[in-house]
Amino acid sequence: MKQAEVKLETGQARVIYDDTKQTPEKLASAIDMLGFRAFVVSVVDASRSEAPPKR
Repeated sequence: MKQAEVKLETGQARVIYDDTKQTPEKLASAIDMLGFRAFVVSVVDASRSEAPPKR
């Protein structure tokens, strides 16, 4: 995993990972094993998406 952002208020996380070493499903499984319920909501290819606008 390269970076993670967790929002406790919504119960959601955004994870940036190396897709040559992990899959979204493996990451969710690892989180489940820690005792937290996890599932993949969506996957975005960061190399193809535009950077978010700076504020």
